[in-house]
Amino acid sequence: MTSTDAPAPAPSDRDVVLDDLATAMIELLHTYGSIKAKVTGPQADANPVFLLAKLVHDGPRRSGELAATLCADPSTVSRQVAALVKQGLVERKADPEDGRASLLVPTPSGVDRVEGHRRRRGRAIAPIVADWAPEDVAQLARLLQRYTVGLDEHRDAIVANMAGHLSAADHHEGDHR
Repeated sequence: MTSTDAPAPAPSDRDVVLDDLATAMIELLHTYGSIKAKVTGPQADANPVFLLAKLVHDGPRRSGELAATLCADPSTVSRQVAALVKQGLVERKADPEDGRASLLVPTPSGVDRVEGHRRRRGRAIAPIVADWAPEDVAQLARLLQRYTVGLDEHRDAIVANMAGHLSAADHHEGDHR
């Protein structure tokens, strides 16, 4: 009997809960994605409002730094930034540390756009939690924020784990051909 023929260990209660959490998060993302596609259309580029919100929340950034932070393709970010500049929501300013480079800075109109977007998002989810206790809504928000911070902190390990899993799956598919 080889190690690949050995039976898998029985999942622990924690493994089951972690699987349930991962499944719930994936279902949440798919549901949100399908709702977003109905609003923006299936061929829509990533929403530049998210990029604008990142600038409002985190402060001015260079385009390359913003792309790296968002794990986005630099050309996509560049295209979105150009659209935001054209709309008067972002302006390019000389980087005080390197005058040859520019920082992307949200304009007052850009800040207003993000605030309006935040209010609309809040109104959109209000019916979902309308019958929840306020402390339950606050706890969900706190836990999701904590999860998101952890996701960002462990991003490289998660990518390596998922990429390794995909490579192993590809290898096993080859065994069955």
